[in-house]
Amino acid sequence: MGHAYAYRCDYCGFQENFNQGHGFLVHSQPVKEYLKQRTQIFHYKTHNLLRNLSRKNKDLYLKAGFQIYKCPKCRTLQDKVEVTVFNDEKEVHKSEFRCKDCRTRLRLTNIHRLKKAICPKCHKRTFQRDYSSQELWD
Repeated sequence: MGHAYAYRCDYCGFQENFNQGHGFLVHSQPVKEYLKQRTQIFHYKTHNLLRNLSRKNKDLYLKAGFQIYKCPKCRTLQDKVEVTVFNDEKEVHKSEFRCKDCRTRLRLTNIHRLKKAICPKCHKRTFQRDYSSQELWD
């Protein structure tokens, strides 16, 4: 279950949707089950890490979902698929992301409260949430 948030730049008209939550093929499951699938859902580095971790640990569980991050330097939004791996309640791995422009570590943002951000196209602080276009999925 998740949400899709639409943002639109008032200056240049650029539009982008950001996803948050679980759904589609991205969901929590045992690592063994994920590795048995034909489709490689996650980034190849994450996929390889999961394969290597499963060789060392038998009972791993992954929690995966779409999350929205904000660069503290550029102040732009980016949605990513966050993967956290657990072994008996203990966190073994958690995804970390860097800004594609400045390489600063991204921070998880509270999209529900965020009204404006920097437009990734024109770089003005006119990138606003479009409340008329909001989607939910199961």
